[in-house]
Order: sequence, then structure tokens, then C-alpha cells
Amino acid sequence: KQWYQRRVRGEGACAAIVAREKHILELEFFEQESSDPKRLFERQAGRLKEEKQRSVLHRRIKKMNKVVTSQVQKVRERLGDVVTYQGRDYLDKMSRDTTEMLYWLQQERRQLALERGGMVMIDLPPIDPSSIV
Repeated sequence: KQWYQRRVRGEGACAAIVAREKHILELEFFEQESSDPKRLFERQAGRLKEEKQRSVLHRRIKKMNKVVTSQVQKVRERLGDVVTYQGRDYLDKMSRDTTEMLYWLQQERRQLALERGGMVMIDLPPIDPSSIV
């Protein structure tokens, strides 16, 4: 019977985590597209739509966070097990994964800009200290 309880609780936590990870992946794809700086030159209506979609995705993730936290805590409290995802405590991962995802997307954009020569330093004339008031 204990084995069955372990399995049922573990499956509940697993299903909640899978659902949450799908939303995180959806947010990542959205941010890859919407974080393009060229979008800032589009009409404001496009940016408003983008912000609305971002809010929807964040609300879904926030809702899933509650479900996952509840399921993971049940496993921890009743079974004494720590739920991990790719070797990492899932509650810890959950607290940081959105921020980490945005950070790595930013790093990818920087790398692409450097590879394309988009971050070119221009030579400016020297500043004459006497001209500064």
C-alpha cells in the first residue's frame, strides 16, 4: 500500500511539473520572438498585444506554480522524498527558472549581435576638458 501511495503522489507531482514546464517552454518561445529590439519600431498596438500575451503566459505559470508547489510539498511531507528535475530540487528550480531563461535568452542575443558585428564601437573625437562647462 505504501508503494501505491508513493506512486500516486509521485505521478501527481510529475503531471503538474510536466504541465508547468510546457508553459515555461511556451514563454521561452514567446520571449525569443518578442525580445527582438526591432519590434520597438512597430506600431504600439503590436506591443500592447505582446504585453497582453506575456501577462497571460505569466498568469498560467503562476497558477501552475501553486499546483506544483502543493504536489511537491505533499511528496516531501508524506513520503520524505525530494522531487528533482534534471538533478535539481524542483522547488529551487521553480523559484529561478524564469529569470534564468530570460538571462540566457539575453546572452544568446548578445552573442548573435557580436557574431553579426552588430555591436560595433565607433571612434569618437577626444573630449577637450576646457570645453566642458
